Amino acid sequence: MSLSRPFQSAGLRLDLPDRPLATLNPEIFQMDIRRIRGGETFRLWKGHESNSVRVTDTDKDRRQLVLLVQEPPRSFDFAVRKADGEAPPAEFRSLKILKESPTRWVFERWTPSTMRRYLCGMDERHLFIAEFAGGTTVRDAHRLLKPEAVRDADRSAPGRTLRQGEWFFVAPSPSESKFLAMRLKEQPQLVAQHRSLGGNGRPHVADEVVFLGGGQVYARGRIRHPDHKTLLLTEWRRVHRNAEVQASRGGNGIFWVD
Repeated sequence: MSLSRPFQSAGLRLDLPDRPLATLNPEIFQMDIRRIRGGETFRLWKGHESNSVRVTDTDKDRRQLVLLVQEPPRSFDFAVRKADGEAPPAEFRSLKILKESPTRWVFERWTPSTMRRYLCGMDERHLFIAEFAGGTTVRDAHRLLKPEAVRDADRSAPGRTLRQGEWFFVAPSPSESKFLAMRLKEQPQLVAQHRSLGGNGRPHVADEVVFLGGGQVYARGRIRHPDHKTLLLTEWRRVHRNAEVQASRGGNGIFWVD
């Protein structure tokens, strides 16, 4: 089946260009999101004819689908821009440098050998791509992209969890709220103003954020991001990032970062 048909059935635009997105690597699967006049479109390059790229489920109401990709491990070149005297980004320091010039490095990358699963579609205002582990349906993807703590919160207090993009905001338990209030009374300097919640790409910025040990993060006030409607938290909420597979830039064939 043509890939265009399931994208169309989900109300999504797909461009199948006649050349690879990263021109040095024509054999690898490549995908990104292009913002154009009049909207956005997915762009997809299948790569080598032996690559398997197929849609396993569509959800017209959500305007989302699941794309499965599998290809054999292949070496490919990946260029990263640099400034004079700059060291390679941490995520690339373990990779072999093939070439270096005053303006860029070229690293050797390898395509993953495992099956990759992508939830693709429309969020609030813009298209997105999220890699997830396991499952083949849109429903599977939404369930598996929720961390276990968020699923537990949904079961105990349905409808109370809030979301903005890849971030979930869970109402803390009474004991958790009491502990947080005590910590902040003792150490009010723990409250950071207008701080990113973390992650790569364009940040989600909260009016107030508290970072505690063990990865505990709490947020309050307005949560802003250019691609999402501003979210208002009137009380402290525990922050959880979704369970998306966090592949480094371009390492999984996806040349797009939120």
